[in-house]
Amino acid sequence: MEASGTPAGAKVPAWLQKGAGWSWRLLVIAGVVAVAIFVLWHLRVVWAPFFIALLFATVLLPLTDWLDRHGLPRALAVGVSVLIFLLGLGLLVTLVVGSIVGEASQIGRLVSSGAGKVAEVTQPQDGPLALDRDSVRGLVADLGSGLKAAGDAALKKAASDAGEAVTAVVGAVMAIAFLIYLLSDSRGIRNWMVSQAGTERGRKLDHALNEGWETLGSYMRGTFLVAVFVSVLIGIATFALGLPIAGTLIAVTFFASFIPIVGAWLAGLIVVLVAFAGGGVDTGLIMIGVQVVVHTAESLFVAPRAYQKTLNLNPIVILAAVTAGTALMGVIGALISVPLVALFWVGIKELRARPAPAPPATGGG
Repeated sequence: MEASGTPAGAKVPAWLQKGAGWSWRLLVIAGVVAVAIFVLWHLRVVWAPFFIALLFATVLLPLTDWLDRHGLPRALAVGVSVLIFLLGLGLLVTLVVGSIVGEASQIGRLVSSGAGKVAEVTQPQDGPLALDRDSVRGLVADLGSGLKAAGDAALKKAASDAGEAVTAVVGAVMAIAFLIYLLSDSRGIRNWMVSQAGTERGRKLDHALNEGWETLGSYMRGTFLVAVFVSVLIGIATFALGLPIAGTLIAVTFFASFIPIVGAWLAGLIVVLVAFAGGGVDTGLIMIGVQVVVHTAESLFVAPRAYQKTLNLNPIVILAAVTAGTALMGVIGALISVPLVALFWVGIKELRARPAPAPPATGGG
């Protein structure tokens, strides 16, 4: 009789009910995220070229608008901007990527030799630096062997895997097509998106698009300026110290600067080990000092001015984004993962922001 008047739900503890409620909500969110990732992964041949085009459009649109304002027809202004972009990109790929791939085996040999020099210095010491040769070589074995095989592997893969080559070409053509369209009618695209969202949502979307555009533009300009600053100073040091393959080391430093955090550490490690191999212990120690001074100056003085609008991303988020991007899409993923996450974060902030108040009505009394 006592049990008959007791509601069945009362037998379930409150903490368990609350936990069950959160559990199914989290499962729904996880399911939606999993489906979104699945769809995005299979549609990467579309959105990745578009996002790459969007990144370059933030840099080229001011040039296109400037040419348009000075009397050049819009179509011709777009053509000139894209032509300048393609010539600059082709030159950059030839000098930077070609140099890295061509000298990959030499870099690998010098890195292994530099590791041996470091082992010779640390082996006789007591304390935390008392590492034997095998320990030091083990720390850089994967790096050295990977660099040795990188050049030949890249060429062999490009020659043998026709499918990936065709995909890369198609992606590049799509990116150029998206870039031309964005430069031709960026305002029309934006106005159409805002008009489709309605009045209130349109205001939020317009603000979100503006914030996202400024974030991506700041990222592209800032990253390029930081890459030039670091590679020029490191390049001066490599030539002054008489290091072998100095031009290739500059190319490595420049390219790695476009991969946040991870790139600076990887390029710095390569340059330092080559300095140990090419000039001995004194040269290696000098290069370590140069790396510390250059990257400190970059962090304190150059980056805050280069990035006019910061990304506001925690370093852990940046590292996770770079790691995930590299694992999923290789070098391209490492390059676009951070700005993609930054753009996503801007959108999240705008969705969480309170709607802007509507302008007061002006009417006669």
